Amino acid sequence: MKMRLNIKLLILFTIILAIVYVFSSSSPVYGQKGENVAVLYFTDHSRFDSGGLLSFWPFSAIFGTGKNREKWHLASGFRDMLNEKLVQSGYNIIKADEIDQLLKEIKKENIKILATKLNADIIIIGDIRKFEQHRARASSQGPTKVASGEYMSIGAMGGVGGFYYSSTVNIHIIMYDSSGEEIENSDFNSKKDLQDFYMGVGPATYHKGDTKDEAGKKNPIVDYNKLDNIKFGSDEFKNDTLFGLATMDVMDKIVTRLGEHLIPSEIINAQGKIIYLGTGDRLKENEVYINLGASDGIKPGIKLGVYMEELKLTDPDSGKELGTAPEEKIGIIKVTRVEADHLSIAEIVESTKKIERGNLVKQAD
Repeated sequence: MKMRLNIKLLILFTIILAIVYVFSSSSPVYGQKGENVAVLYFTDHSRFDSGGLLSFWPFSAIFGTGKNREKWHLASGFRDMLNEKLVQSGYNIIKADEIDQLLKEIKKENIKILATKLNADIIIIGDIRKFEQHRARASSQGPTKVASGEYMSIGAMGGVGGFYYSSTVNIHIIMYDSSGEEIENSDFNSKKDLQDFYMGVGPATYHKGDTKDEAGKKNPIVDYNKLDNIKFGSDEFKNDTLFGLATMDVMDKIVTRLGEHLIPSEIINAQGKIIYLGTGDRLKENEVYINLGASDGIKPGIKLGVYMEELKLTDPDSGKELGTAPEEKIGIIKVTRVEADHLSIAEIVESTKKIERGNLVKQAD
């Protein structure tokens, strides 16, 4: 009896291991929302961590010079961090090695083909434009040696002193939908500051900022020597450094914007018209004004069909009504900006006939 029970447990354990293996080795990596997201790559055009503003004496004693974080591989690191954030948010990510292999096979980068072959609902390409931290330190007592990188001493006569750190991250993101159409092309920025200031009389010890604040909470790490020993993308980097706080803020903004593009389109019952065609003056040539806006449930990103109105047909001789030609769909527009309660700007994304002022716009069939 005991042997039979052990055999059953062994079989059950084997089945569980098999299930775990199948899911862990398959692509994409599954979340809970159901949408497949492929982060193709990040390029790095950043001016990386210049450290201080000036590096020659006497300014080097006031403005820190810092060190480049040469072992931080930003392009791959940002991709990994965004994928991790996407999984935490419930999205399915396409594995990086599968994407890289497909990029090698396709001679010319074609987003539509990539989206089809990867079965991706959203494709993301990123460019790191800025990733830097500046620092400044000053004392009315003149250049002050900071032996440990953690303290600055102000002389017995008192005085004024302070530190200021600023970490800035700027990422340019392009997103495409499953058809290969570009749906996002914008910058995502974050700047995190850390400063401490002293002014008084008498001996004092001045804390730089990677110690504790007045509430006893540990301030983010900004010291360059300490940063050199932190792995990019680690929990310590994300949670305990000024660089990390700015980076994660940008990641949150990217994922939030992604979610906005994947919100199911609401049913728009309102019907409007094209009231102005762009000529390159007030609007671009592929843009139009429509008389629908916020009060009609219109939001940026919503797509609407463009229709020619139904046409009543009459006999030219007798004037008798012969019937009605049904309305005809001639294009699709996408709202780019809501201007007022009943006014929006949209771009023409598809057309089979010339779109004109007075054409109907409504939920596409």
